[in-house]
Amino acid sequence: MDFETIKLVRKDHLATITLNRPDKRNAINRKMMEELIAALSDISEDDNIRALILTGAGKAF
Repeated sequence: MDFETIKLVRKDHLATITLNRPDKRNAINRKMMEELIAALSDISEDDNIRALILTGAGKAF
């Protein structure tokens, strides 16, 4: 999936979601919320993923 406001990376059994609106201090807007829901839904269906890291780009989480 391609996202505009988040990045989703999978490696081995780990998924990392990065909030990617550093110019807005990663504030969650409607678009980001929709993308987070889609990413989490996708991850929940992946039996290979065992852990999730949620982080933010830039100086603000």
